[in-house]
Amino acid sequence: MAQNNPPPPISISPSPTIVIGLTGGIGSGKSTVSQWLLNQYQIPTIDTDIIARSVVMPNTAGLNAVVQTFGHSILNADGTLNRSKLREIIFNDAQHKQQLEAILHPLIQNKVEEELAQIKQNNPPPLILIAIPLLTENIQKIGQKPHYLDNIWVVDTTNEQQLKQASKRDHSSLQHIQNIIDQQASQAERLAIADVVIDNTGDLNHLQHQLNSLLAPLLPTTYSAKTLK
Repeated sequence: MAQNNPPPPISISPSPTIVIGLTGGIGSGKSTVSQWLLNQYQIPTIDTDIIARSVVMPNTAGLNAVVQTFGHSILNADGTLNRSKLREIIFNDAQHKQQLEAILHPLIQNKVEEELAQIKQNNPPPLILIAIPLLTENIQKIGQKPHYLDNIWVVDTTNEQQLKQASKRDHSSLQHIQNIIDQQASQAERLAIADVVIDNTGDLNHLQHQLNSLLAPLLPTTYSAKTLK
């Protein structure tokens, strides 16, 4: 009689990770959203602002390319990038701004994809956030969202709230913050690319309630703040 061998175990592939592009204007609350999701649900965030700083650290190819383009006058005495001086150079000069973006954007893009691959490599989480402040502007340039994004979440608030939060955080004048707002994509342009709009015109409880409602259908039932503590 033939021996009844047990069937081989079924190989179940893990659910694919959903990669969310998180964006919004200056002072809209992107950092509040990403930090809360990390604290409450352990959802990792790749911050392109942090990456943008890292690719122009001393002795990097990025900083060398920036110096070759704009001169040594943009360096501080210790060899670090004088960001305020560089901002002055590109603020009202579209050509210089394009030159800087041509240097930095490919470096930032490569680093984002590298970090994304690392997070996905071992025990990938169900969600990953990529905070991209100028995502709307980038999409307008290339005509499509980055290939690694599944959804776009836009944090939306009022102009007054942006001024209040950004000036307090950056210790900048209201006029300086307004100038930045005016140079960024408009509220309507950001909303046009959104798969999800997060309303940050209320208090923190209002924001957290929205985020909990958004995450409920996206996370496994066992994946919660409570079980992760």
